[in-house]
Amino acid sequence: MAYSVVRLDNLKAVYTGHIFSVKAPEELQNGFVGHLGGFVSGEREVRTLEKPTTTSIEQKGLVLIAHSPINYDETRMANASEQNYKIAQDEVVRAYELNEHDIFSVTKEGIDLIGSDPVVGNYVIAQNKSFKLKEVSTLNGKEAFVGKIVAKETVGTTTVVGANGTVGRVLEYVVIEVIKNVK
Repeated sequence: MAYSVVRLDNLKAVYTGHIFSVKAPEELQNGFVGHLGGFVSGEREVRTLEKPTTTSIEQKGLVLIAHSPINYDETRMANASEQNYKIAQDEVVRAYELNEHDIFSVTKEGIDLIGSDPVVGNYVIAQNKSFKLKEVSTLNGKEAFVGKIVAKETVGTTTVVGANGTVGRVLEYVVIEVIKNVK
């Protein structure tokens, strides 16, 4: 199973914004989103991450999960691939504040798409009971977070190796510009 990969193309939080430490409430992937919660009991720097709900989608903005993909199992070369990195429940990870005009990219695995491929010009919003973004073609105007799909990019190569098939990694990124994120 391939997991979502994220790129921080142009985020204000990397330079002058907020990068929060959040505790994963369940197994997560890079490129997932959630609502920033209060401090974890007994902590002064670690916050909770809340899963969007029907009500919260219209009231709260989102933070982006983007943690350094560290895999300690080096028994196979494939373990080093970011596509094999997942965030364990209760792990403390980075969550980036999102601002208007920020640009980030998430591989297709991190978004619930309308079809098999994203459509440039469509939007992504939070969805009920999920940490994944959801592609939509139209907005209802009540969303607290709106991102616009501005490009699709394919990164990587494959090499044909005979009867065994192909090797290599190809990542299909969905490039997203933040249009709106209520604080």
